[in-house]
Amino acid sequence: MQGQRYWVESGKIGAAFNDAAVNSVVEEKKKFENGLVRLTTGNLGTEIKWHVQSPCYASLFSTLEWLKAAKLPIILRFYASGWFEEFHRTPESAVQRLEDVISRGDRHFTTKTMVKQFELNEKPLPSLLTECINTPSTASEYAVECSFQDNTEQFTVQKIGSKSVINQVWGPFPSSFPCQTTGQYGQVVSEAYGEVLNTGRPRYDHVLAAMRMPDNVLFWVPYHRLVLPKNNLNGNPSVLVISELNQVDITLI
Repeated sequence: MQGQRYWVESGKIGAAFNDAAVNSVVEEKKKFENGLVRLTTGNLGTEIKWHVQSPCYASLFSTLEWLKAAKLPIILRFYASGWFEEFHRTPESAVQRLEDVISRGDRHFTTKTMVKQFELNEKPLPSLLTECINTPSTASEYAVECSFQDNTEQFTVQKIGSKSVINQVWGPFPSSFPCQTTGQYGQVVSEAYGEVLNTGRPRYDHVLAAMRMPDNVLFWVPYHRLVLPKNNLNGNPSVLVISELNQVDITLI
């Protein structure tokens, strides 16, 4: 976000500086780790950025007062084993959330991938997932196809749809980070695939995962997922996994 910026240190808001005086990534990282909070405000709204597990409490309490008159919307960007990003339409909502994060800021996450299953009619589905349920023929271009390999007893990525989230962010390569089944992320998200093949029924999940972006920055990514069975006549049984970025019903902090 561009605009006027302030660093808050030990509870004191410093002088404003503009984007011409930006710190390097290394310098900013040191500031955040030392407990400073960065405020940015401009025509697009307000951004608050900090590291949750740094000595930042005094600066966050100063920020709470400052927020009451901040330009809307308000974006909270905070690091806790990965970057979170949250949008708020009112100062009251942002203040409440900031207070919640302060009260739980000592949490450490041993698990960085969470999956929560819902029935298809339990919650409103995002538009893309609804379209793929109603018109399965459109699913393949948005889906990642994963097939079960008898020799390894694991699912592997066979095809990445041209309009899928993975293709848009990581490209069409099965070797990319989110396509690997050996790490924690791959193991957790692929647990549902066998169930879908066994039951022959679609499965709908909310997923929240700390994922490493192509620039090596770790973000907590919330998305809705639809897993559809696909029986290949001349090959291994497969599932189609369609994902849509969206807020999820999983709260870590």
